[in-house]
Amino acid sequence: MVFLLQILVITVQKADTLRSVPEEEICMVIRVFLLLLLSCLPVFAGGVGYVNYDKVVANYQFAKTSLREIETKNNEIQQYLLNKEKEFDKIESAVQKKKFEETVRVELKARENAFNAFREKREEEVYTRIHAVTEKIRLEKGLDAILDARSVFSGGVDITDALIQKLNSN
Repeated sequence: MVFLLQILVITVQKADTLRSVPEEEICMVIRVFLLLLLSCLPVFAGGVGYVNYDKVVANYQFAKTSLREIETKNNEIQQYLLNKEKEFDKIESAVQKKKFEETVRVELKARENAFNAFREKREEEVYTRIHAVTEKIRLEKGLDAILDARSVFSGGVDITDALIQKLNSN
């Protein structure tokens, strides 16, 4: 394979001399090169696995707990807004309403930032745990890669159930 790559590099380096070679011959050399290159690939292939990520998240206890915590924090922000809206309706002075709006805007921004940081942290924790166990399974099964099930049209090894089982047993 290295030899084939060297031939291709030399051929490209001498591109000026290729101008005198008929186009059909150049195409034939490229086809033969690609055919030889592709014929070497199955020797190194250990296989491809795939995971239904949505199913994993739906059945992984830590992911479900994290999602509930995120929803709870989101509901707290929604409740905060409802409470502040009721308080706003009770204010009569336009000056006080404007001051109240500004205070709520600042508080809401802080709450949203905290919520987004919390959500990102939890999502990263879930992803990191899933990725670590996926990598262990990939190595155990001698697979070259693990893909999302939506990107595999045919073939491959489904490791979804094994992944869920290992994740929940930890």
